[in-house]
Amino acid sequence: MPVGPLAAGRRRTGVRGARAGTSPNADLVRPWALIGSGLAVVAVAFGLARYGYGLLLPQMRTSLELSLGQLGAIGGAGYGSYLTACLACPSLLSRLGPRVTVTVGGTAAVVGMLVCAAATGPLTLGVGVVVAGASPALVWPPYVAAVEEHLAADRRARGHGVINSGTAYGVAVAGPVSLLATGSWRVAWSAFAAMALLVTIWAVRTLPHRADHTDGPIGAGSLVAVAREQGGRLLSATFLAGLVAGSYATFGVEVATAQAPLGEISGGVFQTLVGVSGVAGGLVGALLATTSLRHLLAATASTLAASCLLLAAAPGLVLVSAVLYGASFIAIIGLLLIWSNALVPRAPATGIVTAMLAMALGLVIGPPLAGLVAGEAGLATVFVACAPLAATIGLLHPARRRPPTAQPA
Repeated sequence: MPVGPLAAGRRRTGVRGARAGTSPNADLVRPWALIGSGLAVVAVAFGLARYGYGLLLPQMRTSLELSLGQLGAIGGAGYGSYLTACLACPSLLSRLGPRVTVTVGGTAAVVGMLVCAAATGPLTLGVGVVVAGASPALVWPPYVAAVEEHLAADRRARGHGVINSGTAYGVAVAGPVSLLATGSWRVAWSAFAAMALLVTIWAVRTLPHRADHTDGPIGAGSLVAVAREQGGRLLSATFLAGLVAGSYATFGVEVATAQAPLGEISGGVFQTLVGVSGVAGGLVGALLATTSLRHLLAATASTLAASCLLLAAAPGLVLVSAVLYGASFIAIIGLLLIWSNALVPRAPATGIVTAMLAMALGLVIGPPLAGLVAGEAGLATVFVACAPLAATIGLLHPARRRPPTAQPA
């Protein structure tokens, strides 16, 4: 990613950005240690703790004799805990600092996945998914804030992009692990938990104990104020992204396993392709140097819609769908993060939390609704319905820049 794509993105988003400059804390941490541990902790929290459920769902469904309705309800409950953690994270970060907040999130991932490994029915599996589901909301905002505070201005965009791509790396790792553990989803969950433990230890050793600057005491009023600055377009886009992603992540592997273009390994290969292509999606910030955020958002949203249609209407093309989905979804998340940071540069952690809350609402609603629709009309209907929702994200682009005389001082 070339130097300065975030600044370029700010020029093209049509929103006011932060003043460029070098953070006074830029030399207090090792940049690539911070970025590397951020990538790793996001990989295990998002790629394993959250998306591991969808990856291992076909095996668990058979072993624990679960219905599509139960699977959707459990998936929704996991995203419900993600929503709750989104609300709690700003206060934890403000009062306890990034190191403790990430420790709590990493511990939730380890404990939750161990409970999933020992699950004997829908109740215990649900408990594990709920505990693990809280971890992503607790580990990402501290790194957003740490990058803004501790990295020089010309490194921040690259730092955000690499850390955000951790989800793709996690999913890419999860796929082969699930293949190696075919027939033993408990082994896969245990392996995920072990990786989460090691990564959490690394993150704790890398992050500063307390931030010299935080977004300040954060309550509901602060979140509402930031949400107003972000506006309906950004929050609507993140909500729709969550709605589509919750459905795809929960039931996409189920479709791939049912169609089985590669036999028994289809589910693992499907998830691996989602992750590998997502790594490319994490590089989308580099394109902001040559094109606008609104054009990139429209292109990636169209690609996301196409991935849903291929999953629903083109048997045998589920692996193509996986490639398109991985690249487009990770790219969309990166673009929404850049958009949020440009709107509220003074409070990056609170800004990303409000966007995450909107996405979490979509994630909570998506899986149970998709489970109900699938039970009545089949999974193909679910993904046909997801396609126009995904395409709409591209229409919710940042407003064009106002004339200079209209800009606030």
